[in-house]
Amino acid sequence: MTESVPPHPFDDRDALTWLRSQPDGRVTASAAELGRQWGWNRMRTSRRLKSWEVAGLIRRNAEAIIVTTSVTTAVTDETPAVTELVDVTGASDPKSIRRSATSVRLAAFIVALALAAVSATFSIDGLTAIFAGAFWPVVIMGAVLEAGKLVAAAWLTEHWNSAPSLLRLVLVSMIGVLMGLNAIGVFGFLTRAHLDHMASIDLALADRTADIEARLAIQGRTVADLDRRIAQIDTAIEESTRLGRPLGAMTIADQKRRERAEITAQRQREAQALGSIQIEKAKIDTQRRRAEAEVGPVRYLAELIGTPAIDLERPVRLLTLALVAVLDPMAVVLLLAAGTHTRRVGQR
Repeated sequence: MTESVPPHPFDDRDALTWLRSQPDGRVTASAAELGRQWGWNRMRTSRRLKSWEVAGLIRRNAEAIIVTTSVTTAVTDETPAVTELVDVTGASDPKSIRRSATSVRLAAFIVALALAAVSATFSIDGLTAIFAGAFWPVVIMGAVLEAGKLVAAAWLTEHWNSAPSLLRLVLVSMIGVLMGLNAIGVFGFLTRAHLDHMASIDLALADRTADIEARLAIQGRTVADLDRRIAQIDTAIEESTRLGRPLGAMTIADQKRRERAEITAQRQREAQALGSIQIEKAKIDTQRRRAEAEVGPVRYLAELIGTPAIDLERPVRLLTLALVAVLDPMAVVLLLAAGTHTRRVGQR
């Protein structure tokens, strides 16, 4: 076999066409020799030959390669079973398969960008809380780093086989570090949101509860003082009557009647005010129970994992960590999947 370096690397169809062009569709060569002929590296050539053999496009006998069928679109290294053969019955529909693959790729790409945008927003917001003195620099830095992470992941997907090992290692390490920084920012954002909400509820209810308790105490003492003064007048009248001085008792009663009536009327007003304060306190208790109902799912989660129901922070932290663990990694993985599919379609 004479070797010649092609002006540009073959795609899968070109490589299979070249094999069919050999005498009797047969060639005896190693993967390295074929790779040089097609402009591929040895690893890619070996994977393609294996996938074509599994798909039934070629047969291999030692180093002899025999083309067994005509092919319109070659298989890829990752999915050797996905082939499109020329079928005289017209059973295969390449256009339909291509449209379906494009739709899935587009959906993966859109969802990856949406997840990355949400993750970046949460992360940047959380980092600005940590570095509050440099708000805009942190926002710009976070946005640029997030874009760099996604571009690096897409670049690795496209050039994994041809990129030097050291460059791949550096980029993978940087992507991992950036994902860790993103997780820290998202964790800070979510925990701050939870703590701010609980603190605002506790602060508002604590202030109102303290005010109501103070008013209840003062109003209770006022009503008790009025009751004591009325009781003193009644005691004086009873004492005069008991000592056999009804005339004195009537005189005291006449003298204290107006005072007692005024005190009684004031006592009624103060008792009504006390009742209103008690109603306000009942409303605050209702609001407190409603606020506790908002964290009811967290309480159930705490019981589920064996944490005391009064310790609600631990299950919240575990839930936050679970969200952090899937948000940004899912965006990167979907982007890699979309890029991988793009490369396959491009090769076909």
